[in-house]
Amino acid sequence: MGAARPGPGQGQGHLHLLVLGRAALPAAARPDRRPDPVNAAPAQRPPPRRRPGGGVYIHVPFCASLCSYCRFPRTDRHDGASRRRLVAAVLAEFSLRRDACATLRDGRRPALTCYVGGGTPSVLEPDLFVDLLQGTWGRLTRADRAEVTAEANPESFDEARADAWRGAGVGRVSLGVQSLDPDVLRLLGRRCDPDRARAALRLAASRFPRVSADWILAPGCRRDRLAREFAEARDLGVGHVSFYILELHAGTPLTADVEAGRVPRPRDAEVEALYLGACEDLARLGYGQYEISNFCLPGQRSRHNAAYWRRTPYLGLGPGAHGFAGNRRYANVADLTRYVAEVEAGRLPEARVDRLGPAARRLERMFLPLRTAAGAPLRDLPANDAVLERGEAEGLWRRARGRLALTPRGRLRIDDVETLFAGLAGRGPVDTPKSFGLTCGVVPGTDATGAAG
Repeated sequence: MGAARPGPGQGQGHLHLLVLGRAALPAAARPDRRPDPVNAAPAQRPPPRRRPGGGVYIHVPFCASLCSYCRFPRTDRHDGASRRRLVAAVLAEFSLRRDACATLRDGRRPALTCYVGGGTPSVLEPDLFVDLLQGTWGRLTRADRAEVTAEANPESFDEARADAWRGAGVGRVSLGVQSLDPDVLRLLGRRCDPDRARAALRLAASRFPRVSADWILAPGCRRDRLAREFAEARDLGVGHVSFYILELHAGTPLTADVEAGRVPRPRDAEVEALYLGACEDLARLGYGQYEISNFCLPGQRSRHNAAYWRRTPYLGLGPGAHGFAGNRRYANVADLTRYVAEVEAGRLPEARVDRLGPAARRLERMFLPLRTAAGAPLRDLPANDAVLERGEAEGLWRRARGRLALTPRGRLRIDDVETLFAGLAGRGPVDTPKSFGLTCGVVPGTDATGAAG
């Protein structure tokens, strides 16, 4: 499972999540009359100004076993004692981050969303999961109708966990199904079989109002099979689907198998046809595509993921977690032992801190909306008419109502599109690519966590 932050997406490095805006409401009109100095009520101090709310991401790095393709911070070496120690460390990190927590606690920036990812949070004992959530999210000022999501793998999701999670305030579960094809599951190194995945989806739909499921486009996938699986997911109560293209990461067992010729390397044309076909099939089932890798039935969009692409502040807790506030982004150390040692010594467990200057902020405002169905305002893009017309001619984007939105074909080439606009903005090569292509090569491993559904 993937963790949530602006960066590589789960299974594919360039898939990210939608930016959803909130319309401003006009102030109510007041009658135009002069105040009565005798009968006027005492002046009242206006309530504190509420700024846009923030979010919380909590990373649980434990897994029952390691999948062949995954490069997220995770470990399959853990027991009850190490799980309790990790939870205690996350609670201690929460206390160390007083300034970030204060902006969420004081009510002026109420917490809007919480996402517990991994790793596999469902390997935690039910009472330990409740302690983790109550000791972090439970200590914040929360907005009305706040969204709380937790990730689970089908083989470790049972009635005891479902009931405990629901009682602790979880209202949305994201299940790492990945496929209902036994051959694809074996290729990915998944422990779960299709029947267990179906049972987990039924259980989730019976306990939670919102259920999301992950699918991966991997070697061996066929369009007809994927279409049947998506239809079955809808019938089982899945309201949100995150559909990722598998990306090969250096150092993973699956990449070694591909490089050795034991597993065929996916061809660009085949990947594109399967992705575009899956988008069409999901649309026919009623799942609207609101971002490169995310599809949902009406009313089922992920508010937590939307906050990332709006540059909403969020608190990242746990090994490998990322956080963002103001113009500061940080990444925690990914190594579990180092993370715990740093926190137990009373130090923030940060491996990297980036302070964003004006140019970096401009690029974020430019690129994050491009990943969404709504697109980016044309005024924010450093493009001339020739460039815009060329992209339209190649079927990469459309212009309408002052915005530029990528087509499905353009979303598959997001890396080249970003390179183009970065060059025009003076932050990269000025020459535009001679052709826009998919990126299906092996990419370096990273300890960065990625956005999940």
